[in-house]
Amino acid sequence: MSIYIRTDLEGKVNNLPDFKNEALLPVFEAVANSIQAIEEMGDLTKGKIIIRINRDRQSDLLDSKSDRLITGFEVEDNGIGFNDDNFESFKIAESTYKLSKGGKGIGRFFWLKAFERIEIESVYGEGNDKKQRVIYFTKTKAIEEKSNKISDAPRKTTVRLINFKKDYRNQASAFKTAKKIAQRIFEHCLSYYIANNAPTITVKDTIDDTEFNLNNMYEKIKNDISQENIKISEETFSITHIKLYSTYKDMHNIVLCANSRDVLSVDIGKILGTSAQFDGENEKFIYAAYVSSPYLDKCVDAVRNSFDIPDTRYGLFATDSCVTMDELKNKIIEKAKAFLSIYLENIKKRKEETVAQYISHENPMLRSVPHYCPEIFNEIEPNSSEEKINEVLYKHKGKAEYKIRRQAENLLKTQVSSIEEIQEEYDKITNELKDVQKDQLAGYIVYRKMIIELLDKKLQLNKDGKYHNEDIIHDILFPRKCNTEQLCSEDYNLWLIDERLTFHSFATSDTEFSQFSNSSSDERPDILVFSELDIDRIAKAVSIIELKKPQRKTFDEDPVGQIFRYIRRAKDSKIKLPNGRDLKVDDTTRFYCYGICDINDKIKEFAENGDYAELKNGLGYYTYNSKLKAHIELLSFDKIIVDAMQRHKAFFDKLGI
Repeated sequence: MSIYIRTDLEGKVNNLPDFKNEALLPVFEAVANSIQAIEEMGDLTKGKIIIRINRDRQSDLLDSKSDRLITGFEVEDNGIGFNDDNFESFKIAESTYKLSKGGKGIGRFFWLKAFERIEIESVYGEGNDKKQRVIYFTKTKAIEEKSNKISDAPRKTTVRLINFKKDYRNQASAFKTAKKIAQRIFEHCLSYYIANNAPTITVKDTIDDTEFNLNNMYEKIKNDISQENIKISEETFSITHIKLYSTYKDMHNIVLCANSRDVLSVDIGKILGTSAQFDGENEKFIYAAYVSSPYLDKCVDAVRNSFDIPDTRYGLFATDSCVTMDELKNKIIEKAKAFLSIYLENIKKRKEETVAQYISHENPMLRSVPHYCPEIFNEIEPNSSEEKINEVLYKHKGKAEYKIRRQAENLLKTQVSSIEEIQEEYDKITNELKDVQKDQLAGYIVYRKMIIELLDKKLQLNKDGKYHNEDIIHDILFPRKCNTEQLCSEDYNLWLIDERLTFHSFATSDTEFSQFSNSSSDERPDILVFSELDIDRIAKAVSIIELKKPQRKTFDEDPVGQIFRYIRRAKDSKIKLPNGRDLKVDDTTRFYCYGICDINDKIKEFAENGDYAELKNGLGYYTYNSKLKAHIELLSFDKIIVDAMQRHKAFFDKLGI
C-alpha cells in the first residue's frame, strides 16, 4: 500500500529562501497564475487582469495618500478559475500540474512568506453551470474551502494577498508608488508583450484610484524593439534589445528570462562604460536586453531568481556541452554594444569633452592620465562632478606612475648584450616618464599660481573692511615657529621673493636667536635663511626677510636698520642646527635681505635719509652695505605679486591658466 508523504506547511514556508531583493515576487506569482488561467481559456489577448494595491487608510493622515503603507494586493482575472483540477493541484505541494508551462508548484508558498493570509474567490465553469469557490490559505490552518456553490456571477477569480509583512513591505524592492509597482510588473511580464501574446493588465491604487495600463506602456516602446538570435554550443538564445523610457530601476541591464518571466537582472553599466541614460531621438532611455531560450526555461531554479548554470568552464558542474553564464553574458554584451554603438560613441565623446575641459581649466597636471589610463572613462559620466573627476584621475595617476616606474626599474635590471635589444621598450618607457614629469611640472606651476593668487587676496581688505595681519602673509612665505627640518618643500613659498631661496640649507621662522644659536638675544627675525654651505659648514649666503603689516602707516625705525641689527646678531652667533651640528657665518658671508611692506611716505623718508636707490616703477628701494656685505631691498607687496606673475607668465600662458 502507498503511503503519502505529509508536508508541514509552516515548515515548508519557513524553509523557503528569502527574496527581499524582489519583495513583489508573490505578486508576480499571482499574476503568472492569472496569465496561465487565461491561457487555458484559449486566447491570452482577450484576457483581463486587474492588480489592486491596498493601503492602510488609517495610517498617518498627514502622509499623501500614495505614501501610506501598502497592506496587500488583489489580483483579479477572467481566466478559467479554480475548477476541480486546479484546486486539486493547489492542494498538492510542488505539484507538476503546470510543469509544461514552467510551473514549479511552489509559487503559492511564497505568498505566505510575505503575507499573513490569502483569500481566493473564484467563479468558474463546470459543465453548463458556474460555481463559486472561496478558499482561505494560511500557515497555521493551511487550506480551508469556505464554500463551493452554484453561482450566476460572471466568471472571475480574485486572489487577495492580505497583511503585507513588515520584513518585505519595507524593502526597497517593494516600492511605494503605484507607478513604480506597475513598471516593475510590466518589466517582469514584458516577454508576453514582446511575443504579442499578452492580456490587458491594469494596476490600480485603491486609495486614490490611480491607474496604469501596462499595455499602454508597451505601446510606447514597441517601435524601438529589435530582436536577434545567437547560438552557443548548439543552444539558441533570443535577444530583444529594448529602450525603456521609464523603468523601475535606472540601470542598463541584461534580463535573463524563463517561461516568459524575468528571472535574473544583470547590471551592465560598468561594462558599457556608463550608467547614464542614453539620448534617444525624442527622450532619454535605459537599455535592457531581454534574453529567452528553452535552455533558460530548463535551467531556472525553483525560486525563479537564478539559474542552475555554471559561471565558467572551470565550475564544478560544468560540462563540455553546457553553456556557461560567462559565455552567455559575454555574447549578449557583444550584441548590446553593437546595438548601442551610436549612443556609446556619443557618451564617450561627451565624457572626453568633460574630462578635457576639467583638465584644461582646473588641473593641467593630470593631462597625460586619460592617454595612459583610458579606463578612467568607465568611472566617469558626462555629468560627473569636478570632485568625482578629480578623484578618479588622481587614483589612476598614482597607479600609472607606479607602473611606469616599475617598468623602468625592471628594464634597468634586464641582462642584454646591446642597447638595440631593449631600444623599443626603452623609448616607450622614456616617453611615458617624460609625460609624467610634464604633468608634475604642470601641477607645480598650477600650485604656484594658486599661491600667488592667495597672497594677492590676503593683501586686500578682509570682510570686516580691515587689512590682514602680516602673520597670514608670513605663513604663506614660511610658517611661523618652524624650521626647514620640520617642513616639506611644499610647505613654504620663499620663491615668491627669490627662486634661489628655495634651495637653502637651513631656515627658521619667527624664532628667537637664543633658540637656534648661542646668542642670548630674544629678538626674532621674521625669516632667516642660510644657504651655500661649504665643506667647513660656513654659510656663504644668508637671507633675512622682515615683513610689515599691509598698509601700515607708522614705523618706530627704518626696516633697514632693523635688518642691519639682525645681520650683526647672525655674524656674532654660532648657529646650532636641529641635528646638533654647527653652522657658521663669517666675514666672507654675503647677506641678501628684504624688507617687505607697502611703500608710503614714511618708507620714502627712510629711503631718502639712507640714500637708497629707487627701483623701477617706484615699487621699492635698494641699498648695499659693503662692510656687512649686505644687499638690502625694500619691496612693496605689489612688487612681490607683479614679479612673481611676470616670472611665471610664460608657463601660465602655455598651460592656459
